[in-house]
Amino acid sequence: MSGTTFNQGLRIKRFAMAATTYLMWLGLFAYVRYMGLSEIPWSVLWRCAFLVTLCNIALLAVFLSGLNRWFKDPSLTLFQMGMGTFWVMVGVYYSGEARGGLLLLYLVVFVYGLFRLKVRQFLFLSAFAIGSYAAVLFFLHRQDPSGFNTRLEVMNLLILMVVLPWFSLVGGYITNLREKVARAMATIEKLAIHDDLTQVFNRRQMFQILEREKALGDRGVHPFSICIFDLDHFKRVNDTFGHEAGNTVLRTVAQAIQKNLRDIDHIARYGGEEFILILTNSGVSEAMQCAERVRALTEGLSYEGLPADFRVTISVGVTKYTPSEDIKASITRADDALYRAKRNGRNRVEYEPAGRLGREGAGNG
Repeated sequence: MSGTTFNQGLRIKRFAMAATTYLMWLGLFAYVRYMGLSEIPWSVLWRCAFLVTLCNIALLAVFLSGLNRWFKDPSLTLFQMGMGTFWVMVGVYYSGEARGGLLLLYLVVFVYGLFRLKVRQFLFLSAFAIGSYAAVLFFLHRQDPSGFNTRLEVMNLLILMVVLPWFSLVGGYITNLREKVARAMATIEKLAIHDDLTQVFNRRQMFQILEREKALGDRGVHPFSICIFDLDHFKRVNDTFGHEAGNTVLRTVAQAIQKNLRDIDHIARYGGEEFILILTNSGVSEAMQCAERVRALTEGLSYEGLPADFRVTISVGVTKYTPSEDIKASITRADDALYRAKRNGRNRVEYEPAGRLGREGAGNG
């Protein structure tokens, strides 16, 4: 499942959670009416139920059609909470003696904001909720001044004015904390699959990618090829300029080649100065062309902190995966081709087909 599809599914689940709270709201509203705590006509209650259902069907259609992705917040969190606050206001307007208890529904609406809202958005919604409740009290007082319990209703309003802003601050803090944890987890995940020095994939992630490509190749989805390359005479770089310069060279070469690959291809550090390219949907011809391209690219690179005329070359071994074989056999063939490239003079590309005998001696880095 793609990240976009997963996120959209998560938004629909959150919408379903919000829609479920309306059932709770309607149930409490009906119970208040049934117990005689409110004089709202049943016809008004049914109209409210119809309108709430209509609003949620419209929102569901927006999510299912993907139109929500056009908004800055695809979850439409603030809009849904505003709509929920409005219907809570309608409920407390008609709830009579149960008004104080139904004010808790404001907090139910605010809990939904923990998924997304910042402090300022929480505070905006708090102001809307407090203002709407104050409007409810104003109209109730105008309708029946003698039956209006001013002390009780003002107390409810003051409680709301204290609780909602405080909840907003706490909710905003939780949202910020969630985002920090998400960023930390993303960093940890990146560190787990990337090489610290070169920032390309590490050996562990390389084998995971290879196993995935193997599964696709074995099912005939698409072929793939493997290139192994290492830096020629890299030991001389460390001996002459120091290990920090060697690190600069490794990092520069790896990142330059990574930028030169297609999005569907991968580069990983195999170990030391050796790297592997995993070329998706590539046969022998495409793999050889890619290997030659990165070889020429590396030959022309310059390196920060090193002499302007300093150059590094690479030798590359190429092979194509054969369906159903052990992935280590493919790596061994590419490695044999690499050593043949080094034996034949370095700074070149060699191909190793399936079935050829193993390495026949090799030069050193």
